[in-house]
Order: sequence, then C-alpha cells, then structure tokens
Amino acid sequence: MKKYSFCTKQLVFSPNMFVVYVCLVVCVFTIGCASKDITEPTMSTEPAVSLLITPTESLTTGNPVELTVIGYDASGNQTSTVGTLEWVKTGLTGTLQDSRFTPDVNAGAHAGTVTAQSGEMNATARIRVIPHLPWTQDFESVELEKIPTHWIGATGKFFVREMDGKNVLVKTPVQRGLNRSNVYIGPSTMKNYEIQIDLMGTKDKRRLPDMGLIANRYTLDMQGRHQRLQIRSWASDLRMAKTIDFPWDTDVWYTMRMKVEVVDDKAMIYGKVWRRDDPEPEDWTITAEDPRPNSEGSPGIYGYSATVIYYDNLKVW
Repeated sequence: MKKYSFCTKQLVFSPNMFVVYVCLVVCVFTIGCASKDITEPTMSTEPAVSLLITPTESLTTGNPVELTVIGYDASGNQTSTVGTLEWVKTGLTGTLQDSRFTPDVNAGAHAGTVTAQSGEMNATARIRVIPHLPWTQDFESVELEKIPTHWIGATGKFFVREMDGKNVLVKTPVQRGLNRSNVYIGPSTMKNYEIQIDLMGTKDKRRLPDMGLIANRYTLDMQGRHQRLQIRSWASDLRMAKTIDFPWDTDVWYTMRMKVEVVDDKAMIYGKVWRRDDPEPEDWTITAEDPRPNSEGSPGIYGYSATVIYYDNLKVW
C-alpha cells in the first residue's frame, strides 16, 4: 500500500482502489461532456452589415478559383440577407463570372484581387496565379519601382529599375528596420527544382552586402564582409552549415545556381557561383549535407543590403 498525505489527513489507497478511482473520474468527465447539447447556430435573417470572402488567399496553377461570400448582421451572426453582389477583379488576367475566376493560361505568374460589393459593403480576396515550371524572369515586363505581384516578402524592399538600358531588380539599404530579407516566389510545397540568378554587389566605404538564393528552405549566401560562400538552413542556428572561403569582387556580375536533392533520410545541397562572363564550371562550388532534411520549400532570393544589390535573369526549372 501507498500512503498519501494531504495537510493533516492521510488517505490510504491500494493499487486496485487507485485504478477504480481513476476510471470513475474519467467516466464522470466523459458523461458530463457527452450530456451537453451542441446545437448548430441558426442563420440570421437580419440585414448584413459586413461581408467576408473565403478563401481570403488563394493560389492556383491555372485552375478556376471559386469564392464564397459570407454576410454578418449587426450582432455578429451569419445572415442570409446579403443583397445583390457585384464582382470586380484588379490586377488579374482572366475571366471573372460572378464568384468564379478563371486565369488566362498565357498570362504567366501574377497576382491580384477579387472584390465583392453589395451597397456600401465590400470584401476582397487575393489570388496568386503561379503556373508549373519552368519560370524565367528578366524583369523587362515589370513596371519600374514595382516587383512581380505574386512574390512574398519583397514589397517596399526590392524595386525594378533601369540599368544600362534594361530592367533589373534592385535591393537598397532600408530607411528603417532590417536590411536582411527573404523573398519567396513560389508555393511552399515545391521540391525537385533548380534555381539560378545573376547578381552583383556594390561597396560603400567598408560596407558590403550578402546575397544569394533560397531552395527547400536552405540559403546559398555570398557573404561580402567575410568573403565566404555559405549553405545553411537557419541563420541563427548553423547546425548543418557549410562555409568555404570565396573571394569575390564588387561591381561585377556573377551567376549563382542552386539545387537540393533529398534521398532517403538526408538532403544534399549544391551551390555554384561564377563570373557571368565566364563559362559555367562543371563542378559545384560548394556542397553540404543535412541529416535532418527540409523536404520542400519555395524557391527564393536572399539579400542583406548593407549596400545596393542588383539581380537579373532569374530562372527556376
């Protein structure tokens, strides 16, 4: 027997009594929960004072997107009294028939919004259209001072600008906040792809940038101040990071290429960097292994803009 003391009293339980006690407690809680009536909320017939579109954020490779409008009355209850809806699309290329948007298969990757309006009420949903690989982006079709509309994390940090008669992507030092940014250009479930870009760093006194690519949540980083090349999965925890010396020059265009292969229970991450005007080397510049692999992740661009960074000729295949 075991004795349990509570304040000045003693309770004596045998092992069998303890098991019975636990079973009784479980039964009481189970019966108590099951006895509660759960009723579905009734639909209000009061006029709607606000609208909601679901899904609020959609991603499609080209298939139609069906949207639903939900109305709420002044008490916050869902109501069936919404009124006549008018539908408008902004920034999207395709056809909008009431609540159904069908992308134009020839429009390429882009994003925009669909708005439903009833009287003075309106609600807006965002749709990202990202077709299947391969992708190419030379920024010539992107409006100056803007970015590709379907990218995540680039707004207010990256800008398309003219350089030597053509458009390039530019990351400048920020006025406030952090200079470090990750930009994601595809779905988070992507895998088995390669990504390549041209990039050029500049120098301001002793300040140098870091710049690179992202694949499967790994970063390939040309580090300016340290003159190194690094593969890592997380900047604050270099558990599997691989770093090599890699001297590189400012105001010179380089080409960077990256891929990730996940085999069995590990990932192999490959990176290659060379001067853009030189032939591509056959061998990978750096290789890293991760025994706890990231099996998927969006392709992306990395930049730490202590000074201005330029990007061009982005490819994913």
